[in-house]
Amino acid sequence: MKREISEALIKKYLEKSCSPEEERLVEVWYEKMGDSLSAEEFDQIRENRLLKARMFYNIRKRSGMTTGNVGPETGLPEQADSKGFRFRAWAGAAAAIVFVAFAWLLLRGSLDSLFRTDQLVLVANENKTVLKHQLPDGSVVWLAPRSSVQYAGTFQAKVREVSMQGDVFFEVAKDPNRPFLINSGALRTKVLGTSFRIRTGLKTEEEVSVVTGMVAVSRIDGNKGSSGQADDSQEVLLEADQKVRFDKREAQLIKTKETPRSSVKMWKKRSMSFEDTPLKNIASLLDSTFNVQIDFQDKRLESYTLTADFNQLNLISVMEIISQSLNLQYEISGDRIRLIKNK
Repeated sequence: MKREISEALIKKYLEKSCSPEEERLVEVWYEKMGDSLSAEEFDQIRENRLLKARMFYNIRKRSGMTTGNVGPETGLPEQADSKGFRFRAWAGAAAAIVFVAFAWLLLRGSLDSLFRTDQLVLVANENKTVLKHQLPDGSVVWLAPRSSVQYAGTFQAKVREVSMQGDVFFEVAKDPNRPFLINSGALRTKVLGTSFRIRTGLKTEEEVSVVTGMVAVSRIDGNKGSSGQADDSQEVLLEADQKVRFDKREAQLIKTKETPRSSVKMWKKRSMSFEDTPLKNIASLLDSTFNVQIDFQDKRLESYTLTADFNQLNLISVMEIISQSLNLQYEISGDRIRLIKNK
């Protein structure tokens, strides 16, 4: 016997105002309503999206939110028998057409966004250190202070897409079948698997800097609709140690090579070892290796010593290890880093 739930609770669920316990109650009831589906239907319909659509019609019907009677299998209006056999035959044929069209679109992935229920995930760094965050596909983003990324809880089948603001370094997991797209201000960056930095929020320009691999950068043309489409006519391909600047005043993409003193060097991975080495000497080596400037809140910290092996790590990973090993914390602003004693 299937457990019944109130129409008020169903309405509350549709309005996304349920508690976690109430959501679970509705979802269990929701799933049990699909018991009439055959095993073949379950096998043929990818990720049960057709089931979800049929459930949704049932939920709307039970909650009184439809404008008329809705058929549980097709979503088509039910008609009284007095309309005659001819109409019923037509409705049956229409239902078959709707079902076939629905399944065809589903298998092509065209309904991914229509029945997508994932909540958007917003990750914002309000601290003075760099925030490391892993995305659903295994890619890693490193957010500088006052930076953020936003993405769907589960990436789509054909593309991985995020939006960002601020200063973010990406290490994208390789997936030849799903390009990785980043929307950042006026630019869209497309990659398959590589590492690069994007900076927005600058007064007159935005920029993309590549550390490894290759990326394609395009302008987002606001005149092509509210969704903002990439203008491929201005696409620029970048390899390691190259960057593109978007000049907002001239609305142009300008491709250049990274300068020897670029702070993007902090994201290149290096190996180094220290044995009972004063922190002052370590900071000096890190300054020259990663093109940054490290200073100390308290001069006494310079005499702290460290023994450690750093194997293929970027600067931020090194700073995390130093901080944890010596009971310190660091603050970063651009290419300047300050080491502070924990209280």
